[in-house]
Amino acid sequence: MIQKSILLFFILFAFNCNAQTMETVSKLKASYQKCVDSGSGMKNCAIEYYNESDSLMNVAYRNLKLKLSSKEQSKLKKEQLDWIKKRDLYFEKVYSDTKKEGHFVEGSSDFDMVVFDEKANYIFARVKELIKKL
Repeated sequence: MIQKSILLFFILFAFNCNAQTMETVSKLKASYQKCVDSGSGMKNCAIEYYNESDSLMNVAYRNLKLKLSSKEQSKLKKEQLDWIKKRDLYFEKVYSDTKKEGHFVEGSSDFDMVVFDEKANYIFARVKELIKKL
């Protein structure tokens, strides 16, 4: 857990130093895949991946906002609020669809892993959008 916190700190530091690249996102995905491939604590891997995606999105959003005029900031804020509404609907759909598929027992580690994985991937798509605007 401490190693992941240190990794997240360095990632956030890199983002604050304007080192926002798709390579950073790719490295996080590779780290997540390595964690999942270990076969141990996969639910925790997915939760950490989700938390990292959310943190990166917040950093990318703040960095982008700093580069914009007041008018552009207002536009970005509206865009982000609209995205959050879509995100919430998507998250509900992911949970519902995973439940309907019946491959996993609701509330099990496997079920939670699938849900957090899907949520993280959705957020990482937004991170990529924000980085491209930087």
